[in-house]
Amino acid sequence: MKRTMLFSATAAAALVLTACGDDEDGVGGSFEALDDAAVTETPEVLVDVTSELVDPEGSVLGTATFTSTTAGTEVEVEASGLTPGDHPMLLVGEGGCGEGALDGEPVADLPALPVTDQEVGALDTLAGEFDLDLLVDEDGTSLIVLPAEGEALADGAAWSACASIEG
Repeated sequence: MKRTMLFSATAAAALVLTACGDDEDGVGGSFEALDDAAVTETPEVLVDVTSELVDPEGSVLGTATFTSTTAGTEVEVEASGLTPGDHPMLLVGEGGCGEGALDGEPVADLPALPVTDQEVGALDTLAGEFDLDLLVDEDGTSLIVLPAEGEALADGAAWSACASIEG
C-alpha cells in the first residue's frame, strides 16, 4: 500500500530566522535562530492511499486509490480480469479481504464498476463527504466489488474483488 503525505518538515523550521532591524526602517541588523521550544510540528495530513485490488484467491487485479478532496473522499478504481458487466461496489467499515470481508458495517454504496468485454474496468467517483482519515482508522475499510449480474463465483466467494485500507 502506498501512502502519500503532505506535511511541513520540522527540520525546515530550524532554518527559519527572524530579522531584527537595527535602524528605524527595520533595515540591516542581525538574525537569530528561533528557539527550538517555539517550533511546533504540524500534524501529518493524509492526501491519498493506494491499495491493491485482489480477487478471492489473492491475485492482483488492479488498484483502488482513495484521495482527500475538499468535497470528501474520492475513489478511483482501475481493474482488469473481471467478468464483463456492471459490478456493484461498496465500502465496508472493517479492513481486510478475507472470508468475512462483507461482515463489516456498510459505510457507503458506490456506483457500479463498468467492466468492458476486454475485462477492463475503471471508475472515478466521490465516495462521500467524509474525510479519508475516517476510512483509514485502526479497523480500516474495505472496498468490495460484487459480482456482475449472472456472474458465477468460485466456491465460497461472495465478492469479485477487494481492496483494503488500514491505519
